Amino acid sequence: MRLTRDDRGMALIGVVILSALLMALAVALAVAVRSDTQLRGAFASGVTGFYAAESGLNKGMGEYRNIFLNYNVPAGSDFAMRTFTLGNRTVEYQLSQRFSNPPCVPGCVDAGTGKCTCQNATIPAGELFAGLNATQYRYIVNSRAVNINTEVEAGVGAEFLVGNIPLFQFVAFYKNDLEIAPGPAMNLEGRVHTNGNLFLSASNGPLRVRDNPANGVLTVQVSAGQKLYRGRKYQNTCETSSQVFIDKLEDASPKDGSLDEKELACTSSTRREVPASELAAWKGSILSNLGNIVIPEPDIVKPPAAVSNGGSATPGVYWTNADLHIILHVGQNGRLATTVGGLAVPFLPYRIEATKKDGTDVTARLYDFMRDAVWNNLNAAPFVGTMPIFITDVPTANGCNMTTLVGCSNWLPASYVPAIGTGIGGINFPNQRTSLNANSFVYTERMGNAAGVFDLDYRRGGFFNRRENKWMLMLNINARDLILWNRQQADTPFFSPNDNTDGGLVIFATIDGPNSNSNSNNYGIRVFGAANLPCPSAAACGIGQVADPLGVTVATDQAMYVLGNFNQGTANGGPPRQPASLIGDSINVMSQNYWPTQAACNTVFCRDGQSTQLLGSGTRTASATWVNAAFLGGVDTTALDGGTQTVYNGGLENYPRFHETWSGIALTYQGSFVSLGTPQHVNGPWLGTGAAFEIYNPPTRNWNFDAAFNNVANLPPLTPRFVYVQQVLFTEDFK
Repeated sequence: MRLTRDDRGMALIGVVILSALLMALAVALAVAVRSDTQLRGAFASGVTGFYAAESGLNKGMGEYRNIFLNYNVPAGSDFAMRTFTLGNRTVEYQLSQRFSNPPCVPGCVDAGTGKCTCQNATIPAGELFAGLNATQYRYIVNSRAVNINTEVEAGVGAEFLVGNIPLFQFVAFYKNDLEIAPGPAMNLEGRVHTNGNLFLSASNGPLRVRDNPANGVLTVQVSAGQKLYRGRKYQNTCETSSQVFIDKLEDASPKDGSLDEKELACTSSTRREVPASELAAWKGSILSNLGNIVIPEPDIVKPPAAVSNGGSATPGVYWTNADLHIILHVGQNGRLATTVGGLAVPFLPYRIEATKKDGTDVTARLYDFMRDAVWNNLNAAPFVGTMPIFITDVPTANGCNMTTLVGCSNWLPASYVPAIGTGIGGINFPNQRTSLNANSFVYTERMGNAAGVFDLDYRRGGFFNRRENKWMLMLNINARDLILWNRQQADTPFFSPNDNTDGGLVIFATIDGPNSNSNSNNYGIRVFGAANLPCPSAAACGIGQVADPLGVTVATDQAMYVLGNFNQGTANGGPPRQPASLIGDSINVMSQNYWPTQAACNTVFCRDGQSTQLLGSGTRTASATWVNAAFLGGVDTTALDGGTQTVYNGGLENYPRFHETWSGIALTYQGSFVSLGTPQHVNGPWLGTGAAFEIYNPPTRNWNFDAAFNNVANLPPLTPRFVYVQQVLFTEDFK
């Protein structure tokens, strides 16, 4: 068939049209592919930008959390924009405060807005540590990712709560492994937690961890960051003849106050890990494998390096926030005055210095307090005549066998360099027993008399610590008299009596000497004469008297000793107890009888002279003593399956270290035991009790949690805390 010209023309037109259609289709396809590629690229860029912005959120929340761990709240530059580079993007993030409407709790009012920066809250039921009180701060963090074209690719925001949970709301809180294995019966009332493993046992027992509605202890929770064991740590045993009881959560709601205890039993004579399936029977009052809770490190009690070679370039919060610092400098000449009655006062190898929080030197005023004749005669009985601040000096060997203590003459003035004086200017000061036949065997420093003549040798003879096997150089402070004397002076030289910063008064004492940074030194701070702690101000205060009472914290980086009744409160006929804590490298408790009256000291060794005597001598017999204070100190670490008691740290029941024979005599304690690690400056092991070691015999332990601490207003100043962060809202903004 032949095509005509017209037919050929029509065919050509068809080809052209088809080609055009195909080209248009190709163009459309290319445009679609390009658009899809652009969309995919934009989406990928947006997703990457989102993740970059989210990383800024996470980075910011971590940084802001660290502010709280250092006992601070964000301020000033903390609210400034921060940036960092991630790949080819710049991430910008910024913190802002979320305020709440009044009424505000004390210390939570923002001066600029009049609104609340923080609020007290109770952790609700069903959450970990339910029932604990926390101070919560609410913040918003916004973060955005900016590309190389300065375009914002994505933005995210989060609103979060930062909560401070005070550690003194636990009857016991340990950083490392916690062991509770008392000999006689022991009742613990309140919450127990360790970041390590928990070992529960009892020699005779029983051991009970329980509530006590009559004392306000309504909640029990036993928790471990790692594993929970029934049995001992230093040996693979479980004492089947003893019993351990722990209260489980009640079936009734609300709580009716009745005990609902359940035994955690040995299943054999060997130690066993208690599985979660068994712990479930306690309905949440026993928990294990919770993971680590971030808590402060022991260096929170370090002084500055410029003050002590045991200090830090960045001093801890207790030094930084202390209202008054008292420092004993070893090897620096010191004396309270140059002459007395025309006679020169000899230099001593120690100097005492005092500074205020702002660095103001108040040493001269401290000396005024130390040599005030009126106050030297007004100390709380039975310590009349004891200097309000003095040094327990270290004797020379002087023929003393340091292993058997035979021939130790820490009671002789000549055993010290320079010798401890017995009189100045014709006035006799019977500081020490001068012979075995002397009538008075006591150190009786009475610095001043009615004539205004002073014995300014502010030392007393040596105390031998049998656990450390060392003579201890100690700075002794009458906390009660110090507070009262300051309050009664027109210039209140040491601290403002009405200052409620950090919850009250903080006194930091330390010893600056060649061994301050040693892991085995012989330094200590001893607090005495404080059977009742007066309110720093003249106004009425105390737990139960005002909504937010001023408290007292005495802290040191060295070993802490408390002698006699401390802050005993109305239970023993005194004024209301104050929120109080004692903080040190280790905590030592000495009874009310350790410094007996002058009459009781006639013909016997006493007032540290007895430290070389045997437990059965009658000179180291304790008397009933009452302490109301939270403790924060170090405890030794038990070697796992060490096989001998010499590697056992003594358990929670030996958290406070003893130096007397207490057998059958009560130590009544109300407070909280917190350990942030091992001691940094003492390493004497817990060896045991009785004549085999001559260190101590244990007291009857009437130990309870102070339920008043459940109210954050009643906590001691600078209570340590752990911090939690809880995100409550998240927003995202893709560009």
